[in-house]
Amino acid sequence: MKSNLDNPYLLNQAPISRLFLTYALPSVVTMVFFGLQNLVDGVVVGNYLGSDALGGINIILPLFSLIMVLALVVGIGSQTLVSRGLGEQNLPRAQDAMTTGFWALVVVGLVMTLVSLVFAATMVRLMGADERLFPYSLAYLQGLLLFILPLMLCFYSDVMLKALGHPKFSMVIMSSAVVVNIVLSLFFVVVLDWGTAGASIATGIAFSLALLVSSRITFHSKQRLSMFKGRFRWPLLRHAAYNGSSEGMSEMAAAVSILIINLTVVQLLGADGVAAFTAINYINFTCVLLFLGISDGLIPVLGYHYGAKNIQRVKQLFRFAAMVNMSIGLLIFVLLQLFGGYAVGLFFAAKEGLAFQLAVDGLSVFAFVFLVNGLNLLITAYFTALGEAKSSMVIALLRGFIFLLAGVMLLPRFFDITGVWAAIPLAEFLTLGVAVWLLFRTNRKRLTP
Repeated sequence: MKSNLDNPYLLNQAPISRLFLTYALPSVVTMVFFGLQNLVDGVVVGNYLGSDALGGINIILPLFSLIMVLALVVGIGSQTLVSRGLGEQNLPRAQDAMTTGFWALVVVGLVMTLVSLVFAATMVRLMGADERLFPYSLAYLQGLLLFILPLMLCFYSDVMLKALGHPKFSMVIMSSAVVVNIVLSLFFVVVLDWGTAGASIATGIAFSLALLVSSRITFHSKQRLSMFKGRFRWPLLRHAAYNGSSEGMSEMAAAVSILIINLTVVQLLGADGVAAFTAINYINFTCVLLFLGISDGLIPVLGYHYGAKNIQRVKQLFRFAAMVNMSIGLLIFVLLQLFGGYAVGLFFAAKEGLAFQLAVDGLSVFAFVFLVNGLNLLITAYFTALGEAKSSMVIALLRGFIFLLAGVMLLPRFFDITGVWAAIPLAEFLTLGVAVWLLFRTNRKRLTP
């Protein structure tokens, strides 16, 4: 299968808009399918199993995010090393980076599976599940456990496909996996009545199949790079983990945000509040995927050009992506202000219930987050591609821990539940100021001739 890396005109001379679309659009399409899956799962669970089941799944999301954090730390870090190695024409280093990341994730995935099997119930309690939510949360976790390793390796294989210049093949595989996930989720939950476990089992099966398909390239010995052709090297793992820690920290920030708000909302409003936040979070996750698609699609090409010393292309790509993200964010904000009630209504069978009304009121405040979080995510990805992990981690810590925690602790004292909904947008706005300052500093240091 022909790789984009074999097309020097595309990488070095084609208009920035074409280069952007070639790498970012397939990733965005994949993320749109992920968003569709996210919405369908929420609609199915909320309407067929009830708001408690919806809240029960939200309790487990931080743990699912932890799985993705570890996959991101190793995966994005290794992808950056591979992309920069290819740009520098250093194929042995790129090959060893790919192999090192693979074996690291195999070990991490097996350990996480074992720990989760032994301590499942304890973990669910610690994450805040009360008696109403506990059975739904535990069932969802138990359905997910045996698929932790395949999910990690599926993600890793996907980022390697992009690094090797196959963004369209990645799009086809992951989008197909989402469709399979939706079909299986409907079948397991609605037809077989497997409850919340059916939703997680559907996810595990779908992405295990995606891993098998993507392995045709990433595990094939005749490809330019392959999972098994290189050597495991501790220095490369440390370098990958350091560089990828910025992306992992961003995902961890999202997980901690959910955990902090879940615990706060349970104290203020109980299970109805958690169900309301779950609906808001489903909508948030679906919209943020557009920004993540752009960022994830551009990391390998930014890394390639930085490794090849094509500094002007790096700057042009970033500016173009920033304009796109700002436009998308403004559009999402306007649509949610006008039609937010309809979006929330998808997740609740009873449109007059307390959880529904809380979600409608909360979304109108929460929607301000989309005016800025696209830029924060893009700047984080940009730093990752350039190897500026410290700057990325600062952004993630501010938006997901420091500013968020301060907001959740202070704002509800004055504005009650409205203060909780406003905490995340406020954290993103404050973070953007720091992120822009770090961006100018990094450009002077890294991109000045």
